[in-house]
Amino acid sequence: MSHDGTEAAEDPAPWPQQILDSEWLLALAALLFFTLSYIVLGLIDLLAVGPG
Repeated sequence: MSHDGTEAAEDPAPWPQQILDSEWLLALAALLFFTLSYIVLGLIDLLAVGPG
């Protein structure tokens, strides 16, 4: 077994690193995050208002 570093280069990058490396994945993740947070905050506001 050789330890020349070729095995480490074959390992895929973890998913957070893949998102940060790709501009399109990062933009998609940002849009998804802000859309979901906007919906969740809107639902919280609606539930905080009492009926009538």
